Amino acid sequence: MYKLSISTSGSFISACLHEDKLIGSLIFKSSQGSTNLLLNEIDELLIKTHVQKKDLGAIYLDTGPGYYTGLRIGYSVAQGIGGSLGIPLVPVNGLDSLAFAAHTSHRKICAIIDIKRGEFAFCTYKPVPGGVVRETEPEIINSESLKAKLSDDAEKKLLVGNWDVIPEYNLPNDSNAKLADPKVVTAETIFSVGERLFQNNKFPNFNEISINYMREPDISLSQSALEKKVEFND
Repeated sequence: MYKLSISTSGSFISACLHEDKLIGSLIFKSSQGSTNLLLNEIDELLIKTHVQKKDLGAIYLDTGPGYYTGLRIGYSVAQGIGGSLGIPLVPVNGLDSLAFAAHTSHRKICAIIDIKRGEFAFCTYKPVPGGVVRETEPEIINSESLKAKLSDDAEKKLLVGNWDVIPEYNLPNDSNAKLADPKVVTAETIFSVGERLFQNNKFPNFNEISINYMREPDISLSQSALEKKVEFND
């Protein structure tokens, strides 16, 4: 069974295909996001890997937090594909995917995602054998409060996610905090969490999936602007 993973929550649009292991991935930078770009990327990925659409068995979707427009695009495309094929759609939180990708360390993991307006989604995780567990619930902070939060925490920790967009003077400068990869959510980080959820049957029904915006959008978009007939080449 092939699994398609999609991430459109930030400045990169990415998709990847897994069977027992990764068989193909594509990633493009797109500051505005584009339904056509994502559909073309998925189409190209299927052609490149010689996978037919009927052989897809599940879709793992980055449901945020992140950029409003990108999240809407990913959600609409994933719904179109999943609905047309009748396959499960597994939602994955981007913060969880960042933390899971860094769980090989014994340090506490602090994950951040840029949500624009100088604000970040933030969550902390405790590494456990084979993965991570949340220590806190996701919250919205700015770079100044992030620095204060990290400085007040004496534990050894990793900061993963979009820390490279934070002004240097607001980054931690003590030995307890290390800046680490991954710096962005990608389809491959989404797969690692999505696969566990899928195998353990821990995902909602198709019509119960929602996007984790965490705050109101900068602008309101017409749903028709995100609609496009989903077509693939076999």
